[in-house]
Amino acid sequence: MPNMLDPNLPAFADIQTPALVLDASALQRNITAMAEFAKANGVALRPHAKTHKSTRIAQLQIEAGAVGISCATVAEIEAFAQAGITGLLLTTPVADRPKLARLAAVADQSDISIVVDHADQIHVLHELLDAGSRPLQVLIDIDVGQRRTGVVDTVSTLALAQLIEATPGMTFGGIQGFAGHVQHMIDSQERRAGAARVRAMLDEHLHVLTEACIKAEIVTGSGTGACAYDVTGTYTELQVGSYVFMDSDYGKLEHEGGALPYDPSLFILATVTSVNRAGEFTVDAGVKAMAFNGPVPSLMLGVPEGSTYRFGGDEHGMITMPSGVEAPKLGSRVLLLTTHCDPTVNLHASYQVVGHNNGVETWPVLARYGA
Repeated sequence: MPNMLDPNLPAFADIQTPALVLDASALQRNITAMAEFAKANGVALRPHAKTHKSTRIAQLQIEAGAVGISCATVAEIEAFAQAGITGLLLTTPVADRPKLARLAAVADQSDISIVVDHADQIHVLHELLDAGSRPLQVLIDIDVGQRRTGVVDTVSTLALAQLIEATPGMTFGGIQGFAGHVQHMIDSQERRAGAARVRAMLDEHLHVLTEACIKAEIVTGSGTGACAYDVTGTYTELQVGSYVFMDSDYGKLEHEGGALPYDPSLFILATVTSVNRAGEFTVDAGVKAMAFNGPVPSLMLGVPEGSTYRFGGDEHGMITMPSGVEAPKLGSRVLLLTTHCDPTVNLHASYQVVGHNNGVETWPVLARYGA
């Protein structure tokens, strides 16, 4: 593993904690590695902005060769379109009419794509779109086993594709199959088999479309956990997201006998706030600083080796040390690898980005929930 950040860098001294800290060197290594992997395998990248919510990171991904950026929410696609990011795809079907109106407004001004899984979404968007604007590219979301969104049979896929082609102001772009349930299978062979099942399902939908002389130019989906297997066919582009950061959850995954080939880059900077109890100490990073729908931090810097973290409430995290080890000093800093990176990022207004010579810049986090 490359050299890690020092939690007690002088540049961190004036940063109030808990803070979201990003290692710019590790970030760039990850972006470059994924871009080279995709290019070598002849597949496009449309990385997911729900992971980072940062136009700065999106621009780095596009400069490395990404064809565009995937977005999970209307707020994200609004923010990224306003920033001039191109090739935007909204990967979540929308049914809320006020949000559909906002989406139509973006589509009238920017060249975006969306996914749908029901005819009503198409009908409402048709009502809301400016008839004189550019055609809106529409993809069909397929339920590939996650049981979250998407059509559940090939008959529905064909009917929706035909409706999209028949609707003025819309063009049929292809299909989406995102298998979130496969991405986090720890065993690499189990994950490989799960990814193969998903591609087989998508192939069935593609076959029905082909039989009806309907071309799906784009087949989009996959993710950080399964992308190594999904370059073998079916997908034309990958919606990888977490590879830029690598959190504790992805850190558990096996990759042909080793770990995934990306470096941890995103941490929570916390301060030691209490050292009065034998064998443990407290930091100021609890559930308001890190998402708790994943494992606790698997990597901690600035703490005794062998220590473990547990959530201590809204504002606090408790770190238990091996016996006979001295606690860090009150007021010292620690770095905690993010638990689940996407919702953790959403908790923070900005990144503290550590670059060359350990200088720190602030990058904003955009389109947060409730912001």
